[in-house]
Order: sequence, then structure tokens, then C-alpha cells
Amino acid sequence: MQKKKIRWNVYVICIVFILSIIGVSAKPNAFVQSGETKCGAEIIHEYKHIGSGLNVVWIENKDTNKSFTLGVKTPTTDNTGVNHIIEHTLFTGSKKYPSSTLFFDASSKYPNLFMNAMTSSDMTVFPFATSHDACFDTLLSIYLDCILNPNMTVNPSSFYEEAFHYNPLTKQYGGVVYNEMKGANGDRNRQVFRAIRQGLYEGTHYANDSGGNPDSIPELSYEKFIETYKGYYYPSNMMIILYGDLPIGHVLGLIDEAFQDIPLSDKQIDVNVKPDVVSKEKTLYFNESGTNGYLIKSFVVEKDLTSNEMLEMDLWVSTYLVDEQSYFMKTLKRQGLTNVQVIKDSYVKYPSYSIVIGNVTKENMASEKVLLEKVLESLATKKIDQETERNIIAKNQLVACSEDLSPTRGIEIAEAYLDAWAHDKVGAYYFSDKAHIDELTKLPESYRSLLLGSPSMYIQLLPKEEAPLASHADQDKSWGERLEKMTIWQKETKHLPLPDISFKDLLIHQTAPYKIVEKDDMKYVLTENDGPLKGVSLYIPTGHIQQEELPYLFLYSQLLKKAAQEKTPFEAIMDVDVVAVGSDCVTPYLKVSMLSNKDFDSLSMLEQAKASLQAKEVDWFDEQLQIFLSQFKENFSQDMLGTLKWLNASGQKGYKRYLFEQHYPLYTQVRKMRRSGEVDYVKAIKEMGNQLEYAKDMMIGIQGNKTFRESELERLETYFEGKTLPVLTKANYDFTKYAPLNIYYRNTPVDYLVFSYDKEEDLIEGSDYVMASYMTNQYLRPVLRAEHGAYGSSMFAKYPSSLIVYTYRDPNFLESVEGIQEASNILRKDLNEEALKVAKLDALAEYQRQMSLVGDAFEKGNFIESCILRGTKPETLLKLQKEILDTKLSALDEKFSLLPYLLGNGQLGICTGNKQLKVQKQVNIYRER
Repeated sequence: MQKKKIRWNVYVICIVFILSIIGVSAKPNAFVQSGETKCGAEIIHEYKHIGSGLNVVWIENKDTNKSFTLGVKTPTTDNTGVNHIIEHTLFTGSKKYPSSTLFFDASSKYPNLFMNAMTSSDMTVFPFATSHDACFDTLLSIYLDCILNPNMTVNPSSFYEEAFHYNPLTKQYGGVVYNEMKGANGDRNRQVFRAIRQGLYEGTHYANDSGGNPDSIPELSYEKFIETYKGYYYPSNMMIILYGDLPIGHVLGLIDEAFQDIPLSDKQIDVNVKPDVVSKEKTLYFNESGTNGYLIKSFVVEKDLTSNEMLEMDLWVSTYLVDEQSYFMKTLKRQGLTNVQVIKDSYVKYPSYSIVIGNVTKENMASEKVLLEKVLESLATKKIDQETERNIIAKNQLVACSEDLSPTRGIEIAEAYLDAWAHDKVGAYYFSDKAHIDELTKLPESYRSLLLGSPSMYIQLLPKEEAPLASHADQDKSWGERLEKMTIWQKETKHLPLPDISFKDLLIHQTAPYKIVEKDDMKYVLTENDGPLKGVSLYIPTGHIQQEELPYLFLYSQLLKKAAQEKTPFEAIMDVDVVAVGSDCVTPYLKVSMLSNKDFDSLSMLEQAKASLQAKEVDWFDEQLQIFLSQFKENFSQDMLGTLKWLNASGQKGYKRYLFEQHYPLYTQVRKMRRSGEVDYVKAIKEMGNQLEYAKDMMIGIQGNKTFRESELERLETYFEGKTLPVLTKANYDFTKYAPLNIYYRNTPVDYLVFSYDKEEDLIEGSDYVMASYMTNQYLRPVLRAEHGAYGSSMFAKYPSSLIVYTYRDPNFLESVEGIQEASNILRKDLNEEALKVAKLDALAEYQRQMSLVGDAFEKGNFIESCILRGTKPETLLKLQKEILDTKLSALDEKFSLLPYLLGNGQLGICTGNKQLKVQKQVNIYRER
């Protein structure tokens, strides 16, 4: 009798389970499977939704890093940035999820590997990736509801918040996209790309600015905005790419539920247009004053290449045009043209390759055009360089292996599928390219004549003083009423609740498996990694290098890496950098990392690279210093937040202040070297190589499969066996501590600012991560971003001791500084448990990403090595997860009470075009030169 009862219980459980599956799976007739393809261990399934015409692709595999990507064909019809603004505004609330801060609420509450949306000239893409099942379902629901049922269609306030608005009281312009594009239009690389598109595609949608021209954005009406949304956002103009180990019936059921009431549309959008290269030369302008511009020659490949042929063409261009050792590049450099790059425009039906020569005066355009033509003519008759071809192929084979380890691999595959869908290419070319590159040994010579014989156009891109942005405030007297409604909407819909998620499902309980072997005064760190790649990192002590010699150490690290890149035949990618640990007593190392998809001898590779550097001539060193100067100047003026973080490090101490020496101080030192005309620096750099030797306390990290780890360990132990490693005498470093305020004056219509505070001896606590997330989600994003118009604003904690607050593309940094200083009092008045819970989830996800507890295997291994270098056991840092989850409101209140102290005693970096700024205290001034 008892057995019978148990049997019936089992039947009941089975029935409930089956019913539950039926309840959440797609209806049998909701989707029809239209195709299935096997690619190695993965299966590609293609589906069509019967009712709406939506296309869905699922890449089935065992990857726990699951992803969703939805693409919409959205050709750009004008310069108002309407598609970009739609992309932003969709995430300001939907029918199911009405929170006006929905995107940031969701990205904070549901740990993810990637969550964003992007707009290009012909497509808008909405991707996310996560390793948590519960997060996947909820994010899927949020994305679909935002895209299909956005509140922006019934309330225009979100449109004005994200697009453009004017405050008649402060006489200030706002709008998240408006301020974003004011900053983006100062990016030189973007201006070059836009010029290529404008030149080749004049009169088509590719010539328009998909991001939006700040002078045109205010011309967009709410009615036109809604009309554009309705004209593009329907199922048959969309495609969804699913990736990973998914319960596909369940996921298709969720998609069916979202699309089931949308009728089928026969409307088709074709984004493909042919470039016009009838005009052989055009003159365009970019929005900066000065005398120097760009000479661009663009080749358009009109032949309908297969995916494999396109890959081979890319490799040919890399070999004969891009590689620094190619005849093309070396010849141009000998003629004094050092600022040369090649840009491919591939996300179109007809790809183009553009040779871009920078820093050209208007007077020299004609002569440099003649020079370029001569070099290209001679290139047409040059012999095949089989050695470089093999090297380029081998490097790309290694890159292809590393791409397969990416935690966001599904999104990268999805981008290839959507590109194929929109531009009439083969959908599975991500997989066919991977298979084809593994088989390649040489490149057909026909690609030379195909490229050089393709239709081409010369574009002269010249500087033109940027005109002041047009005033639109007087055209509409109702801005006061609109702004009032927008403010009410923001307050009423901010941070509305989202579905909860369990903390316990998100904890990571162990790091990647590793072991430490100590022998002969050395430490080996072996990290398990069963993928196809193998890596070795040598941490060579450099604490004995005297302070006055540090510029040569930093240059040596960069030039050693360069010499390794030029080595043939190619075996591995070698990266070289100077790293350091310690607060007061700095312990620096030269870190030499090698990564390969083949077995290799790490010490032999390093010695070959060192010998190659020693054999270089003065001209080579002089050329590399010129490249360093131009690249530093470009990065310094383009990467604003990165620049300000480096400048702020000048006012700190310990390893941060040490590493600052290889940033701006090194740049100024190299400029002096170049101006002096002396070559003693070459001798000093080469002598530096003799001072860097294997020494006591050296550490070596080994990552790879078991066979490689064991064989490489044995090889290294055998090499060092019986050797007496020297004990190096540590140098004393006494660096000047710079002022706590850095101002970088740059001709920019938007501002940037970075607050940095270093806790010095005190390590970051779990509650610091929570404080940073709470402040970001509850104040910086909804106030400084949405209300004040800064494109981005966040606070984050960074182990071991940093707290940072920044604003990005900010309309007025003075208002933001004031707002950040007020944050403590405002937040302490209204601390609440629901916001704390969201902050914990966000902090936990940020901490896991920062510590590489999620990500690819080599990132996890590098994290382990960095911990051991600091003298910390990696597993002990897992306790910070518990500290994050155990944070109470009282602890958060205490952290915020200290915030004014942190902000007052840290470093402040500002990038602004406001040169009339009055400074009341000591300050470091930087200007573009």
C-alpha cells in the first residue's frame, strides 16, 4: 500500500512537471523551424514566427554564458539622430516596466556580462549576455517589452529628456543624446570615418549621421520621432539571435507571448545602396580649426565576394598595407609620412578600404597624393611576401582561438548574423571564417589587382572652424511647460520596482583552480585552463632601477614589445608592461606575457626578442619614439576619462604614483629626447636590457592544459636548476606629489571630470562597492545624467584601495561638482531597503567582473597571478561578496557620512573648454600641444 502511494506521488510530480513545461513553452504552431546547420559541436537552428514573420536564430551549445540580440533595420534618413534617440528612449519605461530609469535599474539589478544598445547607419541592435538563467528570462522580458510596448509613444517627456530640451530659467540646453553627440563630434577618428561615408555615399542614408548632428537634433519633432519608430519597429523588419545552453521551448514561448498579437506585415526595408565613385575627388571639412587635415584614398570592392574571399582580402590588406614592415608602410615612412592608417568599412554590402594619411597641410595635399600614387603603382609589381603572409595568417589564427573564449561570444556571432541578414551575405560566416582561417597557408595574388583595380576616390578632409551651435530656444515658447512636465515625469517614474532575484544564486564560491610551486627562490603559479590557448607570464623584478633611469625602463618595455611583434616566424603574441604593487614601498616588475595556440619556449622567445631589440639601429628607435609621441597625443586628447585618471594619479602615492611616471612625465621626457637630436638615449635603452635579469623573488605564471603546464614547468625548473639568482638592491623612489587639482584645457563643447580618492593603507570593503552602486543608481544617473544632461555619470570602487566618481560628456562640470558634493546629504535623507538591495546586486556583479571571477579563462588566471603578486590568496577575496550582501543601511549611512571628506581630500581632474575658469587653489594646468 505504501509503495502504491509513493508511485502515485511520482505520477503527480511528473504530470505537474509536464504541465509546467507546456505552460511556458512555445505553442506547437507558433514557430516553424526553417533550417538547421551543424557547425562543429554547435547547431544553428532557424525559426520563423508564424503570426508576425519574426526571424529567430538559435546557436545551440553548452556555453553557460547565454546571450540575446535583437536587430532592427533602421536606415538613417537625416541628421537628427532619430534612430539613436529611439534607441535611448525605448529604455525609459514600457508597459510592463514603467520605470523611467529602466535601463540602468535593470543593468544594476540583474548581473550581466554585457547589456547595451547600439545604432549604426542602417541598423539598431539590442544585445545582452548573462550567465544566470533567472537574469536571462527577466532581461529578455524587459528588452522585448521596451522594444514593442514603449511608454515613449504615449508620453513625450522621455523624448525631450533623451533628445533635446531647453531650460528657460538657466538658459541651458540639455538632452542626453544632444550632449553625447556634442562630445562625439570632437573625436578625430569618428570624423574621418564620417568623411569616408559622406564621400562614398553622397545622397544616400549612409551619408547621414546616425548618431545625430547637434545642430540638427533640435529639428526633430516628437511626431516625426514616433512616425519613424512605427515605420521600422515591426517583426518582419527584426531578427533575434539566441545563443548558449538555453531551454529553447521555454525561450521561444516568451518570445511568442511578446509577438503573438502583432500582425504580419509585408513591408520590406532594403538598406543596401551602391557607393558613387564617379567623382574621383572630393573636399570635405571637419569641425576643428588649424592648418592640418587628412588625405584619404578609398577603394570600394564592388565584386560580390564570398565570406572566405572577404577574409582572404582582409588578410591581404593586413599583409601588404597595414603591417609596419610591409613595403607600403616602410616606403611612406621613409618619405616622411608617419601618420598613416588603413580603415575598413565592412558593415555594408560593398566594403571599402581607405588609406588615411594624417597631419597633412592643405598646401601639401597635391604632392602627397602624387607620392601615394607612386607607392601604390610600385606595390602593384612587388614580389609576394610569403613570410609576412604566413605571419599574418598565424596571428589571425591565434586571434580566432582567443575570440572563442570570450564571455560575450554569442553577441559577436549575432553581429555577424545581423550583418549578413541586412547586407545579403551568408548568415553563418562567423563559423565558416573560423574553419577557413585554420586551413590557410598562403593568399592568392589576385587580391592585389582586385583591390588596386577597384573604383576609388580621393577625399581631402580639411579643418574648418566649428560654428557655434544654433539657438533653437526662441523657436518654441512652450519649453517651460514641457520642462515642468518632464521633471514631474522623472520624479514619478524613477526607480519603479522590477522583479526580484535571489542573492544566493549569484555567489561565486571558488576561483579558477591553481597551484603554487616554489623552487630555487622562484615562485610558479599554475592555473588550469583546458582551452586551446597557452600562456606564460614572467614577472621580472625591476625595483633596483634608479629613479632617474625609469624613463628608459618604460621605453624599454614598449620597444621590447615592438621588437617581438616584428619577429618572424610568428610563434606567439608577446605583451610587455611595467606593473607594480605596494602603497609606500613600491615593488615593480617587468611583466612579459606570451600567448599562443601552439607549444612554445617562453624563455627562448624572450631572449630572441631582447636580442632583436639590441640589434636595432638608431633610425628604428627614432621612428618608434615618433610613433609613441603621436599615439600618446592622440590618446591624451581622445580618451578623456583615461587621461584624467592618469593625471589624478600624480597626486597619489605608492604604486599609482610610480606608474604615473610612464604616462605624462614619460611623454615630456621623450619630447626632450626628440628635440635634442641626441642618440644617447638609444644606448641607455639598450643598457637597460642588461640590467633586467632573472632574480630572486621572480614569479612565473603558467596557464594552459595539463600537458602544457607540466611540460613548461619542467622546462623552466630545468633551466633555473643550480643557478644562483641574484638578490637585487632596491632603489629609493622619491616622486614629486602633484597638486590635487588637474585642469586639461581642450577645445571641447562638453566637459569631463574625475574625482579620485585613494584609501592608501585601507583596503576596499564590501560596503564601499555597495556605496558606489547606490550613489550611481540613486543619484548620479537619474540626476546628473537625466536631469542635468551628462551623457554618463558613475561612481565605482576598485580593489585594492580606489574610489572614483566621474561624469562624461557633461554640459557643465561646475554644476556636476556642486551636485556631487551635495549627494551625501540628499542620499542620507532617504536611504531605503529596496534601493539597498538593488545596490547590493549591482555591487556584486561589478565586483565579480572586476576580479575576473566571470570572463574568459585567461582573465581569471591573470587575476590569480595579480593577487599572489600582492601577497594575497585569491580565494580570500571571495569573502568580499559576503561583505557586499551583509551591508546594512547603517553601514551605508556611515559611508555616505564620510563622502564629503573623501571628495575634499582626493584628486579632481577636469577637462573643459572653459579657459576663463578661475582657480582659487594650487592646480596643474595641461593644454593640447
